[in-house]
Amino acid sequence: MEFIEYKYSEDKEKLLKFLENAEWKPGPLTAKNIKDGKYEEKFGEDGGLFFYLEDDSPLAFGALVKEDYIRKPGLKPWIAMIYVDPKARGNRLSEKMILFLENKARKLGYDKVYIVTQHKGLYEKYGYKLQEVIHGSIHGEDYFYKKYLK
Repeated sequence: MEFIEYKYSEDKEKLLKFLENAEWKPGPLTAKNIKDGKYEEKFGEDGGLFFYLEDDSPLAFGALVKEDYIRKPGLKPWIAMIYVDPKARGNRLSEKMILFLENKARKLGYDKVYIVTQHKGLYEKYGYKLQEVIHGSIHGEDYFYKKYLK
């Protein structure tokens, strides 16, 4: 088991292929943005795109970003794009990715993190508190969460 940040990977092509083949739209879109040279613009200097690998094969990705798809000026960092390959689901990889990203934020000096999602009830089990239900967004309804890091 290993976490690796895209920008420090020695095998970026393998990671891009994993993104491109993700069944979830943000995967291929992120691969396109990276190929278009927009990595820093998307993830910011404190953020990054991280992959979970087992036996050198990517099974999940997630990001720490300066801003997510719903704008909340002044709030950062955001945990975003948690994705687990269907063949690896049921192994708590989402939880491992979330904990990894929280720890990364903590090491960067942040005392809280934010998540915006369409999944109500998922992040509460990891200590996130619902702050707001946002209506009329690109998904119709999104849930804005915050968690204080210890």
